[in-house]
Amino acid sequence: MTSLNKSRPEYVPIQADPQGTQHWFLTSGATEADCDRVLKVLGTLGSVPVEVWSVDEDLAHAGAGGVCVLPHAVARHFDGEGEMLGALGEALRGARVGIRVYALGTEPFIWSVRQVAERGGVAAEAVKVEHSGSLQRRVYCIHCRSMSEGVTTNVTPCTGCGRKLFVRDHFSRRLAAFMGVQADAEVPGELPVAEQAWG
Repeated sequence: MTSLNKSRPEYVPIQADPQGTQHWFLTSGATEADCDRVLKVLGTLGSVPVEVWSVDEDLAHAGAGGVCVLPHAVARHFDGEGEMLGALGEALRGARVGIRVYALGTEPFIWSVRQVAERGGVAAEAVKVEHSGSLQRRVYCIHCRSMSEGVTTNVTPCTGCGRKLFVRDHFSRRLAAFMGVQADAEVPGELPVAEQAWG
């Protein structure tokens, strides 16, 4: 689904930054092909330290040996994104000047990584994000401020207040979510037809 909305992020393929002194690649939910590509790109850094953080078996499916294509890499595996993001916040306290963070995966994941990195003092230009995998959305309810995860339809119930939300194409980088507004605010009970919009 294409949008003319300028709030939608535009992604470019991740490139390695040779000016970095430390490189952390975080991935969750990315496609095998994209994960493979980024690992090869990071492999061009030579002997510069690289850490590869993955959720579950994301990297187990990366062809060409996955993390093995990076001889100097350290692999870290996590049970879930929440665990990884918590570990990232902790690890950034001891990070060196010149760290580069690369995030590949779903939009909610990569923008959550960016938020944690920026809160940890990493400059915005030192955090590279690229969308890969599912198009499911995280939706922020403007009424009760709850987040609904894994949304695939244009109308969805809010997990907080239960309102039927219309999922707008407006993306908030600050919230790492799309905006949801009450779909029947003007005429209670009159809802647009729910459509499967994102897989």
